[in-house]
Amino acid sequence: MARSARKNNDQSLTVYAPASIGNLSVGFDALGLALAPLDGTLLGDLVQVAPAAGRNSGPDWRLQVDGPFADDLPTDTEQNIVVACCRAYQEALRTRGVDIRPLRVRLSKRLPIGSGLGSSASSIVAALEALNRWHDNLLSMPEIFHLMAEMEGRISGEIHLDNVAPCLFGGLRLCPPGSQSEYTLPWPGAWRAIVCWPGTELETREARSVLPDRLPRKVAVRHGAQFAQFVHALHTGKLKLAAQSIVDHIAEPYRRSLLPGFDEAREALRKLGALAVGISGSGPTVFALADHHAVAAGVRDWLAANYQKNDRGFVHVCRADLGGARSID
Repeated sequence: MARSARKNNDQSLTVYAPASIGNLSVGFDALGLALAPLDGTLLGDLVQVAPAAGRNSGPDWRLQVDGPFADDLPTDTEQNIVVACCRAYQEALRTRGVDIRPLRVRLSKRLPIGSGLGSSASSIVAALEALNRWHDNLLSMPEIFHLMAEMEGRISGEIHLDNVAPCLFGGLRLCPPGSQSEYTLPWPGAWRAIVCWPGTELETREARSVLPDRLPRKVAVRHGAQFAQFVHALHTGKLKLAAQSIVDHIAEPYRRSLLPGFDEAREALRKLGALAVGISGSGPTVFALADHHAVAAGVRDWLAANYQKNDRGFVHVCRADLGGARSID
């Protein structure tokens, strides 16, 4: 993805960072897919930076929050991850002998928290990418990526890149745990990901607490082989095999009880022709894959009628977002 430098600092700059499906069932903590709804909805957070002036000027960062899910965030902006990102970015530059002045920052919170759609990663990526573009990309891509990973770790308790990497770079990303590396994987152009957030929250820490500390050897071997088979099938164009490989042997058996209606959804969507059905990230969002528009529409309608719990929830038919984080000014 091309990175644009900011040369004129007298106007605002806004960065959009897309939602993502973490794990994608077969790749626990190691796979992530960026999402772009076909109807053009911006399914992701926006962060705008602009010069501080008048009452907004001062020695510290000031944050304004709006958007459909702004009310779910702490009322004290000091507890907002975007403010933490601003200070972390400022400190990173200070260690390089560069001082920057605080800006006026606005977060448009368009992703629900605790949804399994990479909400915290979206805010973090949008904030740090906006700051770095504003300051002429003073941090290199590896440096800003490393900083994003650190900030995500503050939210989840662990550093894992399966939301940050696709959110920043776009597409389907393979992110080996314990490293700062990420790799792009081919995504079938005909595949559509239908995601449904029911309108309820499930904290990542809670979803992780139900997982066992150890896995039986047979499960580990089966998972590793299936993960390798999925990657091989994508690279060789064996799409049926790739779809068959999208099975979660690690987390889903333990998390399914936290998602009322998931088992019914999986059975019904399979009967409608879905290629695969799984939990997006830690849930409660579920995803299904389809390779035909009629199947995708049927899956969308079933989820809206049966899995979505309230008016806050939503269903989107998506393609892979290949652009990742980007300026939308």
